[in-house]
Amino acid sequence: MIRKLPAVLILIAAIVLMQSHAITWWTQHDAATGWLWAIAIEAGAVWLWSRRGAITTGMAIIATTLALIAPLADLAAPVLEQQRSSTQAADTLPQRTAATEARIATLEASLAQYLSNSEYRSGWHSLIVSTEQQLTAARTNLASLQSEQRTPAPTTQAVWLPLIMQMAAVCLLQCLIVMTTRTLTRPAPKTTAGTKHNTNEDKPEHSLFGAVAQLAIARPKPDAKPAGQRGKA
Repeated sequence: MIRKLPAVLILIAAIVLMQSHAITWWTQHDAATGWLWAIAIEAGAVWLWSRRGAITTGMAIIATTLALIAPLADLAAPVLEQQRSSTQAADTLPQRTAATEARIATLEASLAQYLSNSEYRSGWHSLIVSTEQQLTAARTNLASLQSEQRTPAPTTQAVWLPLIMQMAAVCLLQCLIVMTTRTLTRPAPKTTAGTKHNTNEDKPEHSLFGAVAQLAIARPKPDAKPAGQRGKA
């Protein structure tokens, strides 16, 4: 049992890591029973891999594929969404910049008109304050757009390499789940009743009874005579 403890620990750790992603993905599509879907698929895959039939092995491959898709999708979704948002922002950056510059020009013209009118008539203060606030916000937005335009886009390696490494680790974890399950459920070798183990204890010279027998054979008999005395007789 102690020899199987590392395999048990690896199996538990791999399943926990896989389920941390699988439950998140399934819950996004089924908030009520998503966690149950994830656990049931993984548990079914483990049980099927513990069987040794050809049909159950084929079903285990299908269950393992389903159990692997959810963590991979959960890892890829944020990166793909970020790439889509970045591409869309880059494509619309010139239009957003032009629109902000046009709004600034309009606000500046309105503010100049309000200031001119306030010289002759009262009651323009609140409108002037509001226009100045909008103009400040528009100029801040324009500075942000110009900074975004100067910022270089992240390299392909910086975006996709971490994702590829995480996906490879998930695939490795799934392989570990399969291998440890097969190892822990491997049937014990059968031994026949008449089979003798080739150990030192089974050899006559290394067993207690064998040693006693050898001593009895090597001890001289009491009535044995030397060879010369037998010749004289």
